[in-house]
Amino acid sequence: MADGLTAQQRYFFDVYGYLVLDAVLPRRDVEHLDAMVEAQRLMPAGPDIGSQRFGDEFLRWDPLFRTLLDHPTVLPILRDLLGDHLRLDHAYGIRMAPGTSGLGLHGGGTPFDPSQYYLHRGGRMYNGLTTVTWTLVDSAPGQGGFGCIPGSHKADEHLPPEIPTEWVREVPLAAGSVLVFTEALTHCTIPWTAPYERRAVLFKYSPGHLAWNQYKEPHRALWRSLTAQQRRLFQPPSIAPHEPI
Repeated sequence: MADGLTAQQRYFFDVYGYLVLDAVLPRRDVEHLDAMVEAQRLMPAGPDIGSQRFGDEFLRWDPLFRTLLDHPTVLPILRDLLGDHLRLDHAYGIRMAPGTSGLGLHGGGTPFDPSQYYLHRGGRMYNGLTTVTWTLVDSAPGQGGFGCIPGSHKADEHLPPEIPTEWVREVPLAAGSVLVFTEALTHCTIPWTAPYERRAVLFKYSPGHLAWNQYKEPHRALWRSLTAQQRRLFQPPSIAPHEPI
């Protein structure tokens, strides 16, 4: 198990609101997960957001997807960001066809959003809803995908209705890398221009007392396949009782 955020990672996340972890998954695992998505014969991804997403049923497609829930490289970082009582709020996958766009700028903690926030008190960070994105394909510079306004998670002013395009930073990601960001960060999906489909799975975590999405019990088949630690991630939101992860 890794030790959590390094001093450099902690500073970077505090300043910019996101963090990239390179080469977390080996190529063979990335190819296997991508093949599992391909095997589902999902409806073609179109320009509308609904067609670009698939639900958390991917956790039942293959055991390798479930290992991402509490991956030993990522979980210690989530403990640093959300505390030991973190929980999985919801999860879904993304598919984008070449030439399509996703959500525009959204998220952000201004005005203060009690479900999506970033605070620093007593020498530590406190986050609301926090996203972990596992990318299954390369997104090279200029090909689109995740974009954000770095540092906007600490903004005190509303996002203006119009902003210069250079305020938005594109974040290139190699297949097998992980993007972690606080939903207090103003972010977007930059139009996808790669010659292949964008594919990623997203896990949204919250501190143990908080729910952004409506709570639902996990599917029985999924529950039976989870480890004890993974089951604790599916606890409903509460202060007490709430088992630590």
